[in-house]
Amino acid sequence: MQSREERPVEGTELDLTTRVRRRVLPTLHRIKEPLGGFATCTQHPSEYVGTIDRRLREFRPELEDMSFSPEPVASLKVHEDGRFSAGSWVRRQSPLADWQLHVTVFQDGHETLEVFAHREYSWLRHPYKHYVGEGWDTTAGVERMRSILSDHGVTFSVR
Repeated sequence: MQSREERPVEGTELDLTTRVRRRVLPTLHRIKEPLGGFATCTQHPSEYVGTIDRRLREFRPELEDMSFSPEPVASLKVHEDGRFSAGSWVRRQSPLADWQLHVTVFQDGHETLEVFAHREYSWLRHPYKHYVGEGWDTTAGVERMRSILSDHGVTFSVR
């Protein structure tokens, strides 16, 4: 077992974009919230796909192999226990597709990740519908992501 000093700190595997989003978006949220907007939101438990035994730096390339791209403009998701997301990714049929599969990952310890997903309008094609959550579908998103993980040989558990 590693001593506390030897264990990596949560978030040390985060990419630069995610580190910047964690620093900037809570402040932006405080500015937007009184005007009816948001830049952070609580991750809804119904979007839970499963828990995978992977380090974040191992899972990132796997997401890219599954045709996901990092999504820097997504709101910062906050887990119900207060953790910030470790990144957001989207999968679209094309850049101008109507719909996207949005995946958010939370570090749950150093070698475990919780995966969440939903299907939604693409912000590139339908920015207003996307922002107000029209067509938001957690069931379809969770089912699709579980299928994609299985198709790519990524085992997960539902806890």
